[in-house]
Amino acid sequence: MNNQGLTCYLLFVIATILLSAFQYGYHNGALNTPQSVISKCQQTATVYQPDCIPMSDSKYSLVVAMLTAGGLVGALGCPHFSDRYGRRLTLFSTNLFLGIGSLLLTFATTPYVMMIGRFLAGVGAGMVTVIVPPYISECVPPSKRGLFGTFNQLSIVVGIMIAQIVGLMWSTLARWRYILAIGILLAILQSCLLPFCVDSPRYLASLPGGFNRAKQSLLRLRGTSIEEVEEEIVAWRREWANQVQDETLVDEHHHGGVIQSVDSGHEKVTSWKFLTSPFYRRPLLIILLLQLAQQLSGVNAVVFYSTSIMSSVFPELSGVITVCISIVNLIMTTVSAILMDKVGRRSLFLTSSSLMALMAFLLGWSITNGYDKTSAFAIIGFIASFAVGLGPIPFLMIPEVVETHAVSVACSVGLAVNMISNFIVSAGFLSLQNTLGAQAFYVFSVALIALTTVAVFILPETKGRSAEDVIRSGYSIYPCSYEPINSFE
Repeated sequence: MNNQGLTCYLLFVIATILLSAFQYGYHNGALNTPQSVISKCQQTATVYQPDCIPMSDSKYSLVVAMLTAGGLVGALGCPHFSDRYGRRLTLFSTNLFLGIGSLLLTFATTPYVMMIGRFLAGVGAGMVTVIVPPYISECVPPSKRGLFGTFNQLSIVVGIMIAQIVGLMWSTLARWRYILAIGILLAILQSCLLPFCVDSPRYLASLPGGFNRAKQSLLRLRGTSIEEVEEEIVAWRREWANQVQDETLVDEHHHGGVIQSVDSGHEKVTSWKFLTSPFYRRPLLIILLLQLAQQLSGVNAVVFYSTSIMSSVFPELSGVITVCISIVNLIMTTVSAILMDKVGRRSLFLTSSSLMALMAFLLGWSITNGYDKTSAFAIIGFIASFAVGLGPIPFLMIPEVVETHAVSVACSVGLAVNMISNFIVSAGFLSLQNTLGAQAFYVFSVALIALTTVAVFILPETKGRSAEDVIRSGYSIYPCSYEPINSFE
């Protein structure tokens, strides 16, 4: 099989990488359905493996939230390991955290052991969120980046849905631990498969003396001729050399002096440099826009509120309703994967955020006025609109607006912003709801309108463009002509 650089081996590598995203989604949904079974039953006389772990709703919420806390730690620590040890080895290490975390959750006897296990799983999940998008983007042909990049979000959605389906089957006193034990098996499975995968060819090419390793990696992935592979790697290095000149000129302009010259290798990009360097100001703004739009849309609040709303329309089906919403999410994420390389990132983002603003307003209005069926329609429309654009695009676009040696740091910063804003929305939603009632959803609608307006003016279309092309064009919204600096020999 070889269709435009797509080989069976490339598909195997991508599927193996996506197991990490699946694990992240699975851990996200694993504790939702069995909550009452785990925390609400009476304590039994069993000493070593109690049938349940009684705890208050607030303590259970803290257990659930530890995934986000661990994720923030994992995201901030990931760039150092990714740049030093490579994408593959870093991804391999995530299974250590995910596996041990799952082990502790499976055999936990107290809420505190569950918190530790959930935190460790969160560290692995945070690293996964940082490393998977660039690893995929750097392996696939440029014309297929949108399609395969969307598979990251698709795998997360599938993981959540499978966790909910398994939860419906095994949410009993005798079996709820099996739900958590699956996390151990997933970590072991990926650990066995990753040694058969090559590292990212773009990462290898960015290393001193890494040309031959990058060439071998690219040959296995693409199945094309040696000449084509060598031309692609030389093109990367030429773009990087031009980019170093651009960065040097920008820094000289802003600091008014001559700085140390940069050779064909790259100076290490730290989180501080990414946040403060004038060269990274525009991509930082784009990343902030994408991540804030995803979380300030209120998607997690809507999902949280959906069961009670849908149960009023379809009584007795609350558990099934949760799965149905995940199925809608899955279907529309699949549609997004098909459209991403045809319609483009910018168009899908603007369409998605605009429709979500409309649906958030409709949801607030319908709940306030007691229109249950309209509320159900608004929730389904909101989730479907999210899946088409705001779900996959924020992390898909990061490797498309920053160069290879800064991708890990950019993903780390993006995930940190994502999780902090997620925490703020999750923590503040109930208070906002108690104050405003259903009109709290108007706040999300206004936030989406404001962020969509900003996106109209600054969000570039990256479909069919390399990160270097986007950067050299000054982050123009659409491709433009420019003369490259042929400084690389």
